Amino acid sequence: MHSKQFRPLLLAILAVGVAPAALAIEPIPSTPGWRGFVLGGVGYTDVNSNLVAGNGLVEVGRPKISSIFQDPRSDSAVHPVFTGEVNYTFESGWQAFFGTSLEDVVTLDSAAQLGVRREVGDLGIMQAGMLLSAVPVEVWADPYAENVERKTTDRDSRGLRLQWDRIMGSGAELTFSWRDVQVDDEQSGQGVTSVTCDVDCQDMLRRSGDFYALNASWLFRLGEGRNHLVRPMLRYFWDDSEGAAIAGDGWRAQLSYAYVRPEYTLVATGAFGQRNRDDANPLYGRRTDADQYALELTAFYRLPIEGGRWQAVAGLLWGEEDSEVNFQDSEVTSASLGVVYRFGARGAQPQPEMDSLIDRKVE
Repeated sequence: MHSKQFRPLLLAILAVGVAPAALAIEPIPSTPGWRGFVLGGVGYTDVNSNLVAGNGLVEVGRPKISSIFQDPRSDSAVHPVFTGEVNYTFESGWQAFFGTSLEDVVTLDSAAQLGVRREVGDLGIMQAGMLLSAVPVEVWADPYAENVERKTTDRDSRGLRLQWDRIMGSGAELTFSWRDVQVDDEQSGQGVTSVTCDVDCQDMLRRSGDFYALNASWLFRLGEGRNHLVRPMLRYFWDDSEGAAIAGDGWRAQLSYAYVRPEYTLVATGAFGQRNRDDANPLYGRRTDADQYALELTAFYRLPIEGGRWQAVAGLLWGEEDSEVNFQDSEVTSASLGVVYRFGARGAQPQPEMDSLIDRKVE
C-alpha cells in the first residue's frame, strides 16, 4: 500500500473501534441549544508495513529499509485516543457543528469538519461540511529510499463532504466527499539505488492530488424489539493523484451488525474491497493493485452515572492490504479502551438513536 493511500486502509483500521455510537447523523432536536460529545481513551496498535510514518500522536514505522523488495516489518505503539464534536441547534431548525469527524473514525488521519445540517421534512437530513486535517499526518518524503534514514514530511488534506441521511423517511443514506491531498516535500523515487528512477519515473509516483468517494448504505431494523441492526454499504472511490502509478479507483463492500440493549451495545463489522492503479509502478514494472480486508468488534456499556451520559467503549480491529507487490503489503491489529461523555440536552438521553450505532467506516 503506497503511503499516500496509507489512510484508506491502514489509517482506517487504526480506527480503534470507537466510532459506532455516533456515526450516523442523529435526529436534530426540536429545542435549541448546545450539545455534543467527547471521547477519550488509550489504544495499542501493531503495524506490519514498510510505508507507515505515523503522525503527531502515534509513532509507528521504521525509518530505514534495505531494499524496495523487502517484506514488511512490524512496529507497535501505545497512543492516546481523543475526539469530539460540539454543535448548536438554532430555533430555525438549522444545526451548526464542529469537531473530529466520526465518519473518519478516530484515525491518525482524523478530519476536523465544520458544517451545517438540517432535517428537511420527509426528505430526510441534509448535511454539508468542510474537511480539514485535524492532526498532521506524517509520510515518508521518499518511501522508497534505500539504506538511509528516511525523512518524514506532512500530508495535508482539505475538502468537502455532502451527506443525505434517512432519504425520504427510509434507512437509506448517500455520502459524497472530495479531498485535495498535498504532500509537502514529495521525493518519491529519488533515493532508490537498486533500480533506476529518472524524472519521469518520479513523476509517476507523485502522491498529491484529488480524492473522491461515494458511499451508499441502508439500515435495516430486525427482531420484535427492532434491536438487531444491519447496515450493508457499498463504496466507490477514485484517486486522481498526479502520479499515474498512484492514481486509480476501487470499491468496498461492507456489512455491519449491531445488537442493542439498554445497558450495552455490541457492533461487528466486516469489509472487503479492491484498489486498482491506472498504470504500472515504474520501480516494479507492474501495477500495485491490492485486495483489502477488515474485521472489527466494538462493545459499549452505559455507565450508571449522570443519567447515562457516560459510556465505556472497547474495540478490537484487524485489517490487511494484500498488494501485487509484497513491499507494499500492510497489516494492522489494534485494541482500544475509552469513555464517551455526551453533554447538552441530547446527552441526557439514556441511549443514542439506534440507527446511529452502525459503523459506516472511513474514507
